[in-house]
Amino acid sequence: MNKTSFNTNSLFLKFSRAIKEKKYVEAKNILEKILSINPNIFEANHNLAILSLQIGDIDNSILYFEKSKKLNPKFSQVYFNLALAYDKKGEVDKALINFKKVVELDSNNSLVLYNIGHLYIKKIDIDNAENYLQKSLELNPNFILAYHELFSLYDRSNQLEKYKDLLNKIKKLLKDKKVVNVYFAFYEYRKKNYKATIELLKDLDLEEKYFHQTITKHGILAKSYDKIKRFDEAYYHYKINNDLVNKYYGKDIKEKNFIKYVNNRINFFKDFNSENWSISKEKSEFHDPIFLIGFPRSGTTLLDTILRTNKLVEVIEEKPILKNFLINLEKKTNNDLGQLGNLDQEYIQKMQNFYFDERKKYQQNKNSKIVIDKMPLNIIHIGEILRFFPNAKFVFALRNPYDCVLSCFMQQFQLNPAMKNFLSINSSAILYNLVMQLWTIYRKVFSINCHFVKYEETVLNFEKTTKDIYKFLDIIWSDETKNFYKTGKDRLDISTPSYDQVTSPLYSKSVNRWKNYEKEFEGVKNLLDRWANEFDYKI
Repeated sequence: MNKTSFNTNSLFLKFSRAIKEKKYVEAKNILEKILSINPNIFEANHNLAILSLQIGDIDNSILYFEKSKKLNPKFSQVYFNLALAYDKKGEVDKALINFKKVVELDSNNSLVLYNIGHLYIKKIDIDNAENYLQKSLELNPNFILAYHELFSLYDRSNQLEKYKDLLNKIKKLLKDKKVVNVYFAFYEYRKKNYKATIELLKDLDLEEKYFHQTITKHGILAKSYDKIKRFDEAYYHYKINNDLVNKYYGKDIKEKNFIKYVNNRINFFKDFNSENWSISKEKSEFHDPIFLIGFPRSGTTLLDTILRTNKLVEVIEEKPILKNFLINLEKKTNNDLGQLGNLDQEYIQKMQNFYFDERKKYQQNKNSKIVIDKMPLNIIHIGEILRFFPNAKFVFALRNPYDCVLSCFMQQFQLNPAMKNFLSINSSAILYNLVMQLWTIYRKVFSINCHFVKYEETVLNFEKTTKDIYKFLDIIWSDETKNFYKTGKDRLDISTPSYDQVTSPLYSKSVNRWKNYEKEFEGVKNLLDRWANEFDYKI
C-alpha cells in the first residue's frame, strides 16, 4: 500500500467515526481533504454529495453528485440522489431526467416509479403521473404511499369514477383494512355522506407508520364535523391535523424567516420616496403584465376559474415566474432593496425580457390576448414589480379578514416558510396583519393600477362584480361566465387548495363562516378588526 492510499484509507476511517458521532462539519472537512489528495475518488465525491444534501447545501450536493455520475455512470444510486437534490432545488425537469435514468438501470424499482409519478403531479401532468403511479403499484401492490398519491390525484382532478374503481381494487389487495377505511371515508365525504364518513373514522386508530393517512383522517373528520355544524369537534380535528402536519413536515421549516422577509419590506418602503427611482417613460415592446394577488384563501382560484370562461384569457396558476425573476434580481442587488434605485435602463429592459421569457414557459396558449400571473402572495413584491413594470395591472382579491384567516387555518398547504404560518389562527392573523400593512404602504408610495374584487360580492352579486372585472381587463363579458364551475369541472389541473370549491355553483356558506369559530379569535381581534374596518366589513 503506497503512502497516498494509506492516507486516504486513514481519512475514510476518521470520516466514518465523525458520521457515527454526528459531527457533520468535521466529516465534510475530512472528505474535502481526501479530495484534495485525489479529486477522482468516487466514494469521497458521492459521500460529500450526500452529506451536503443532508445539511441543506443543495448546490454543492448537485456539484458532487454530477461529478460522481461521471466517475461511475452505471451506479443507479447516484442518479437517484441527484434527482432528489434537483427536486429540492425546484428543478423538476432535471429531477425527472435522473429518476428516469435510474429506471433504465433498474426497471423494477417501484420507489423510483412512484417518485416520477409524484414529480409529474408537480408538473400537473395528470396522464403521466397516473401512468407511473400505476406502474409503481404493479411492482408493489401493497405500496401504501403510491395508493395515497393516486387517490389524491383522482380526487384533485375530479375523477371520482377512477377513485371508486381504485377503492374496489384495494379492498382485495391491501392487507391493512384500517387504511382502506380512510379512503372509503373520503369517498363518502365527496358524496356528501358526512355522518357515514364520521362513523368510518371516529374510532379508527392507525399505526404510527401510516402518518399520511392519519393526517388525512383528521382532515376529513374536521371537514365532516364542520358540515354537520358540530364546530367544536371540527376545530379539535383541524388543530390535530395541523399539529401532525407540523410534526412530520414542518420541523426544518423556519416560518419566522418569512415574517422577517415581510418586515424588511415594511421597514424599507415605509419611508420610501418613489422619486428616488428614475423610471423610463418608454413603452415596453411587451404588454404590461397582469397579476392576480391577495392574501391566500381570498378567492383567487374562484376568480381564476371565472376568467378562464373567456377563451382569450389565460391564467397561469401559481408558477414560480416572479420567484425566478426575483432570484435573478437578488443576485444583482445582493438582496439589498436599496439597490433597486441604481439599476440602469439596459438592465431593466433585460429583466423585462426575462420575466416574459419565464412566463412563456408556462403558457398553454401562446396566442392568448390576456395572460394573468396568479400567485396571491406576489402582493408582497409589488415594489419590485413596479420597478420594472410601472404600468402593470393588479386584480386584488379581498375577503373578510376573519374568514380569510380561518380558511388558511383549515386548509392544508404544502409547507414552506410562508405557508407554515397558517398552522394556527394566531400566526395566520399575524401574517395577515403584516401583509396588509405592507400593502397599505405600497398604496401610499406608488400609483398602482389595481381593481379590487371582494369574494362576498362575487358570491352575492355575481353578474355586476364579474362585469366590472372584465371591464378592467378590457375583455367582453358573456352569459357563459355564469357557468364558470363547468370550466372548473373540465379542468384536470386545478393545483390549489380550492380545487374542490370551484367545481360547484356559488354558495354563500363561506361568507361569515368565522362566526362558527368566534371564540378561537379572541387573541387576534385587535389585529383583524383594523383590517375589517379598513376594507369595510361589518363584524
